[in-house]
Amino acid sequence: MAVYKDEKRGTYFFAIRVNGKQIKRRGFKTSRAAKMAEAEFMLGVDDSDNPSFKYVANEYKSWYKKRRKPMSIKKMEGIVDNYLLPTFGKKNINDIKNRDVIKFHDSLIGVNSLATNKTIHVFLSAVFNFAIKNEYTIKNPANAVGNFEGNENKQMDYWALDEFKTFMNVVDEFVYYVLFMVLYYSGMRKGEALALTWSDVDMENNIINISKTHTKSGVNSTKTGATRNVIMPYFVIRLLTQLKAQNDPKMNYVVFGEFYNPLGETTLSKRFNKWIKKSGVKKIRIHDLRHSHASYLINKGTVITVVSHRLGHSNTSTTWDVYSHLYPSTEKEAISDMENDFKKADIIKLLP
Repeated sequence: MAVYKDEKRGTYFFAIRVNGKQIKRRGFKTSRAAKMAEAEFMLGVDDSDNPSFKYVANEYKSWYKKRRKPMSIKKMEGIVDNYLLPTFGKKNINDIKNRDVIKFHDSLIGVNSLATNKTIHVFLSAVFNFAIKNEYTIKNPANAVGNFEGNENKQMDYWALDEFKTFMNVVDEFVYYVLFMVLYYSGMRKGEALALTWSDVDMENNIINISKTHTKSGVNSTKTGATRNVIMPYFVIRLLTQLKAQNDPKMNYVVFGEFYNPLGETTLSKRFNKWIKKSGVKKIRIHDLRHSHASYLINKGTVITVVSHRLGHSNTSTTWDVYSHLYPSTEKEAISDMENDFKKADIIKLLP
């Protein structure tokens, strides 16, 4: 066991050998930090045939970070560090029983939403699956117990067109006015809009290219990793043209912000809520402008494939799962339509 300095990077790392395999961990700012990490690492491998859950979870975190986006990594770390390690960290992986998982479930009920608890369970099961693949264990008690049961009723807020118009009548800052118009008439996510640069806007063909999203960690690929071209109404493109003319920006400058820096999300939320209060419309989130766009299209009878494309869903089943309740055609309405069509038809005379 030893700690070394990485002269090239100016950081420290430790290198140890476990079961004939050399293991290195890099990137520590001080020698002391590297030594502490080494000691903590060794706590988890006192029993190489039955390592601690903490050791396996940390190995899983390292594996995950090399394969996922920053937003997903942040979510994973929050769940592992705040829920899994405090409960299971000191236990050895093979000593965790089904009853331990059930007790863990019981401790979460009433504390978090059902959706959050289901996500926590998914990551718990993922750590055990990782342990199985690495031959630390042969069982997954989380999988044996199963995830939380039930479906959470999600409330979806949105504005009808009249409500949106009422809101827009009080928006008195042009850059925000254009942003809200883009969000309502495109269905893009807030982060996708804030990541737009002028090179993404094809004003000749009324098209916006959506290929990235802005997060706290910077600009990343879209949620699904795919890009999409969304055709926009002419009046929205005209607003974008006017916004561009005000600043005469370079093509790689952001559309909504200054130079390379998009509008601050805190300021954006404050402005949005201020104008909601002033307009008197019901309170929704900025994200709900996306739902408003979906509702608008659905009520216009737009086919689901078009709705799905504009929202950037990976498949239409996702669109249907989220928005099926907005589609007006229920079974009773369908039967009523059949009866009305039948009454209009000449075959009515065939009835006894």
